[in-house]
Amino acid sequence: MRKNYFKIAFRNLVKNIGYSAINIFGLAIGLTSCLLIGIYVQSELSFDKFHKDIDKLYRVNVTYSMGGTSQMTYMTPTALLPNLMRQFNEVEAGTRVFDVAMFSPVVVSKEDNKYQEGKFFYVDSTFFDVFSFQLLKGDAKKALVEPASVILTQKMATKYFGNQEAFGETIMVDGREYKVTGILADVPDNSHIHFDFLGSFSSLRASKSEIWWSANYATYVKLNNTANTEAITNDIEQLVREQLGKDVFQGEDRIIFDLFPVKDIHLYSKLPVEIQPQSNIQYVYIISLIGILILVIACINYMNLATARSADRAKEVGMRKVLGAYKTQLFYQFMSESFVITLISGILALVIVNISLIPFNQLTGKSLSMAAIYNPQISIGLVSIIILVSFLAGAYPALSLSSFKPGEVLKGSFKRSATGNILRKILVIVQFSISILLIIGTLVIYKQLHFMQNIKLGYNKENTLIIPTDGEVNRDFDKIKTVLEQRADVTSVSIASESPTEINGGYNLDVDNHEGVSVNAVTVDRDFIKTMNMELAAGRDFTDADVTNATLDSVELRNYGFIVNEQLLKQLFMPIDNAIGKQANLNGRKGQIIGVVKDFHFASLHRKINPLVMFIEPSQYNKLFIKLKADNLSQTLSGLDQLWSQLVPNRPFVFTFMDQEYDALYRNEERLGSIFTVFVCLAISIACMGLLGLVSFTVQQRSKEIGVRKVLGATIASLFGLISKDFTKLIVIAFLISAPLGYYLMTNWLTDFEYRTGVGYIPIIVSILLTVVVALLTISYQAISAARMNPADTLRSE
Repeated sequence: MRKNYFKIAFRNLVKNIGYSAINIFGLAIGLTSCLLIGIYVQSELSFDKFHKDIDKLYRVNVTYSMGGTSQMTYMTPTALLPNLMRQFNEVEAGTRVFDVAMFSPVVVSKEDNKYQEGKFFYVDSTFFDVFSFQLLKGDAKKALVEPASVILTQKMATKYFGNQEAFGETIMVDGREYKVTGILADVPDNSHIHFDFLGSFSSLRASKSEIWWSANYATYVKLNNTANTEAITNDIEQLVREQLGKDVFQGEDRIIFDLFPVKDIHLYSKLPVEIQPQSNIQYVYIISLIGILILVIACINYMNLATARSADRAKEVGMRKVLGAYKTQLFYQFMSESFVITLISGILALVIVNISLIPFNQLTGKSLSMAAIYNPQISIGLVSIIILVSFLAGAYPALSLSSFKPGEVLKGSFKRSATGNILRKILVIVQFSISILLIIGTLVIYKQLHFMQNIKLGYNKENTLIIPTDGEVNRDFDKIKTVLEQRADVTSVSIASESPTEINGGYNLDVDNHEGVSVNAVTVDRDFIKTMNMELAAGRDFTDADVTNATLDSVELRNYGFIVNEQLLKQLFMPIDNAIGKQANLNGRKGQIIGVVKDFHFASLHRKINPLVMFIEPSQYNKLFIKLKADNLSQTLSGLDQLWSQLVPNRPFVFTFMDQEYDALYRNEERLGSIFTVFVCLAISIACMGLLGLVSFTVQQRSKEIGVRKVLGATIASLFGLISKDFTKLIVIAFLISAPLGYYLMTNWLTDFEYRTGVGYIPIIVSILLTVVVALLTISYQAISAARMNPADTLRSE
């Protein structure tokens, strides 16, 4: 009997090939979307799960609260980990991680091969006691004990040594010889940290002492099974009180260390700046919802078309019942058809996924492969979806068709159910509500991206090169600056510790008798403000005298000039004019405020503008800025490359443009916008395929009515209006439902940005216009074809 069900199901598919194609391709696209998104979500949720004791791994985060402002960071002092290991029995192991890219990439060389490397970490020798990265060669306990030791990934070993053995050999790192003491398997894609080199922490001067007042290192710990994270957090606060003194913990001022699970860093971290760019669980939810909604649209297509064809199959059902078929047998017959269609769609979806993985990886920035299909979660999920979709899409049509009364059908008195017509209309409304909702979301995302790309930042990011520096470049900066500015295509040159696109340095500032304030600070040269086209609201810019006073050999005699932003003065409730000349102390650096710069955005627009201080301290410079003329950029860069090799032979000419660095702050939003665009197109395509099928059946059912109207003088335009108006009404109803919902959801999404555009009316209006136009174009072919039919052909049988 079951064999017969499937044989009849295949016959019906072939007999109604157009109807079958719409259903199969619609479901295939829906399943493809679900599969791709499922693979993506599974990848996102798997981050760091490959570590052996992931549930016991934590990173120590810090919140600095001073003078009414708070700053959160993962950067901790060198003294934290040694104290935790000595005083907390719950801490089994720990490691510090120093990311050189946070300051300036290193230059690694082997003979004639010289490259700038940003993925270079300095870590403690206990690194492998915490993390489970696969060490292929070397002793995990000893490889990072000695100074000037380094572990390479397989990729880097091949890059610098080719087919030769790298283990035991040496490479040069910023001019210092390092011995290769280990070879590591390449870091998995689903790790929240990615590196190519692990240098021994003992190579750093910072390893020689335990300091509490300088925080540039990530601290990871592995706890034992009995550890209570809340109790440890409280004990750490007590430890910090003892080490830093009661002066730090006055009133609301405090420094709070807390333990954050490593497995949650990639998706749940709330830090404004992470050790490396991470994702956001909110985006995973959004993308997952998109996949589900597209599958819902595809299922609705099947339900609508199956019930719309009820009249065509009514006689078949009636005859089967007369011949003794039970209702349950008919139900299983129609469910078999649903299963066959879904199964074929699933197979086709696997083919489409295989074809579309490369562009999907480009879209999401992932490296996903078909191997993910064999993951038990994905495989079981796919089988479950096929079964679920078969049931959900086929259950109502099967129940509806198997319930026909044979007497009415065979007498010719069968009429379509009014309930069925209403349900089909509701399902069409749901389809287009989802489509309009996705269109609104896409347009608002791109509106916010446009806002962020065009907002007045308070500095000019255009045509500005950013080049990492080192000690040699900093020492020769004046000479380099002079030579570069002699070029006609260079307008200005400057240097600083960080780029204005993202300033993260955290300090504490005391101004006169005001309470200390947590601030961001950046070290600059005297031409930084001019090079960046920033504006002063009061006071003056830096001068040569400020450089001299800030670089005296005697630290006690140094007198710093500070330029602060407007937000700092607002925080202190200090009028701008009263700020100039005020004495200030920035982490022990004494001086006075000499100027006030107008507020500029020195972080992502997700974050509000914080208090900022600029001062001169050449020892901290990390980035060189070259402002170029806009003409002949390729020729200019070629000339600068040649000149750089003469001025700075120890570093390759590697640069980024400041506008590219700024755009990178919003890579997640750009990807979300691209994903929305692709899946909106898929959603509308599926909805229109279903609409095309419904229109075709509507035309078929009303062919005699259309013939009569033509005989009575109806025009093609009026007949087109007759066929399309009912569907247009449904789309308008869908718009009335989805527009308020879309407005609410996207307004809520925008609250994640401190500086944002509004949803506005344009995305709402465009969504309905676009949907109506696409729907009418879909309807037009069938409607116009029906309107142009010869009425004699349709009325001949009457």
